[in-house]
Amino acid sequence: MLVKLAFANVRKSARDFAVYFFTLVLGVAVFYAFNSIADSSAVQSLPTDVSEVVQLLSNIIAGVSVFIAIVLGFLVLYANAFLIRRRRVEFGMYLTLGMGKGDLLKISACETLIVGAASLAVGLLAGVALSQALTCLCLSMMAQPVEGVTLSFSTKAFTMTVATFAAIFAVSMFWNSAHLAKSKLIDLLAGSRKNDKPRLHNLPLSFALFIVSLCIIGYSYSMLLRTGLLGDDMSNLLIETVLVSAGTVLLFFSLSGFLLKAAQMAKPLYLRGLNMFFLRQLASRINSTFVSMSVIAMTLFLALTSVCGGIGIVDAMQKNAENGMRCDASFTSYYAMNTDDENGNVSTRSLVNGLVEESNFDAAVGLSKLTEQYGAPSWDSMVENSAQINFYPSDVSFDTLHDLTGLNLLDSVGAGLITPDTTKQKASLIKVSDFNAARELCGLEPVTVNDGECLLWSDYATSQPYLTSVAAQQPAITIGDMQLKAQREIATDTIECTSVSTRAFQIVVPDDAVTGEPTMAVFDARIADDMQEEFADFCQALCDRNNAEEDSWPMYMYQNVAGVQANSHNLTALVSYLAMYIGFIMVVACAAILAIQQLSDASDNARRYELLAKLGAPQRMISGALFKQVLVCFAFPLVVAIAHTICAMQTVKDLVLVFGNFNLSATALMTAAIFLAVYGVYFLVTYFSARAIVMPKRS
Repeated sequence: MLVKLAFANVRKSARDFAVYFFTLVLGVAVFYAFNSIADSSAVQSLPTDVSEVVQLLSNIIAGVSVFIAIVLGFLVLYANAFLIRRRRVEFGMYLTLGMGKGDLLKISACETLIVGAASLAVGLLAGVALSQALTCLCLSMMAQPVEGVTLSFSTKAFTMTVATFAAIFAVSMFWNSAHLAKSKLIDLLAGSRKNDKPRLHNLPLSFALFIVSLCIIGYSYSMLLRTGLLGDDMSNLLIETVLVSAGTVLLFFSLSGFLLKAAQMAKPLYLRGLNMFFLRQLASRINSTFVSMSVIAMTLFLALTSVCGGIGIVDAMQKNAENGMRCDASFTSYYAMNTDDENGNVSTRSLVNGLVEESNFDAAVGLSKLTEQYGAPSWDSMVENSAQINFYPSDVSFDTLHDLTGLNLLDSVGAGLITPDTTKQKASLIKVSDFNAARELCGLEPVTVNDGECLLWSDYATSQPYLTSVAAQQPAITIGDMQLKAQREIATDTIECTSVSTRAFQIVVPDDAVTGEPTMAVFDARIADDMQEEFADFCQALCDRNNAEEDSWPMYMYQNVAGVQANSHNLTALVSYLAMYIGFIMVVACAAILAIQQLSDASDNARRYELLAKLGAPQRMISGALFKQVLVCFAFPLVVAIAHTICAMQTVKDLVLVFGNFNLSATALMTAAIFLAVYGVYFLVTYFSARAIVMPKRS
């Protein structure tokens, strides 16, 4: 009998359960889909190195899912609290008619089970379909073929999803039972007539607190922009976080009074239509839910920042990788290495061995002598063309440029990204002939450096703006016994195979301005199409050798296009997947909580709206007042979150420069737009559901 009554209640309250059910289905589908990626049939057929990356992604998602489960658990508890509140008069009537509290608890538990089981079943079906789309997306991010992807089912993800949501529903049933058990009959019957107690009555005080909250938030913004995310003192970041959080809470605490006071000062606006009713309803709602609205604003801020920042970093690294694939392969050779002894004393150990001296530092000559020794094909059969950039020591540093121009690197680079010691690092000298040979190999136009000139070169986005400002002054830089005038433009191209550009400050000079031996070299190569693997194996064998040995070339950090591409694609999949997973769940949770709040408010105030209709207010005017209330409650946390995000992205932009030039790509904007579209769907569903509650049978 009780089970039958529970089914009837769910059917009767389908409108009340709609947002809750929709949110649960979304949560289950996304939870299953993201956790099932490693078990996809398409992933199982991937090469070992790619499937290992997917497995790593799956393991990370499994860890993140613990946090997601907590968020969803909080959401389910919050939604159930709404449903209990929405139906407290109904529960009171059951008790009045003689039903015991034990039976009431059983009905509530049955209803939770029915909705939970239905949402779990529908969500899992949707999740299986969604997982196929996400698998295709992941494979495309990793530049893997997506043809032939077949429908697959993950037992592991299924078990994990069912266990997680079963635990959430169990906690929810216990929570509901505890709430109903301690409820009094009078409270249940009179619940719909109880109003939230306002926490701030004084309108002038609320107006003043609103201004104070803006000042606190503004100060936290300026402090963040000044110190950055990676400042020397990380306590600054903690202070900024505390300030912006406190300012946000105070903003929403005082917002209701501020809006009411501001509207009252504009009499024509305040007295127009139902604005007086709408504003007082809105003030009461915001005043009683300021804590949850503050949390929602901060959560939306984290979601938007993680999506835009994470995908922005990925896009910057992708662009960097594209610039670093102009040649087939590169490796770096160091001819000296700093070592520390047991006492911490630093000494320089020379790696210039007999082979290097015999080859006159020419890697192509030296390596060609080693091919037979390492069982590799002949050098000429593997390498079609090559270029070597030798780096020679100099006494020129960023501090030198500061002395010449008055421009300080610390003032140009984003806060916290460098330390004062960075400015003491010395640039290397590069012969213009070596530089142009590498540029030609990479398909770039040669540069001209005349006698008495030098060219500043940096492919590192963080230092490029500073060097551009320095070059504009064309300072005369002392190189040995020469005074070389810097050209007005700097070189910014990457001329080696690399996934991350790191040449922060180099100086290209005429060949006769360089003396002595190089301290390091970068070797670029064009490899024969059928010799890519052989050359990679040969170079890797050299890198694995003891570079101090006389018969070995001192080779380090070998990279080829295939490796750079793989790293770029894998990183894109890892970061983008996590950003979408966390961001989507956060946005859905925030939107669902706002929807539940507004539906609860509409339920509590249905009699007030009915009274407005009896007093002669037309339906269009009542709908307009309700629409404005729901819109403001959805818009204000979003506006605050966007303001926080815009400020945070200014510092994230400086951080992204470490990986490459920052640009909010179409991917990041599209992802954020999708999240906001989901947020907008919740707004529309909430408005129409609330209107159906306050005007259920009006035409």
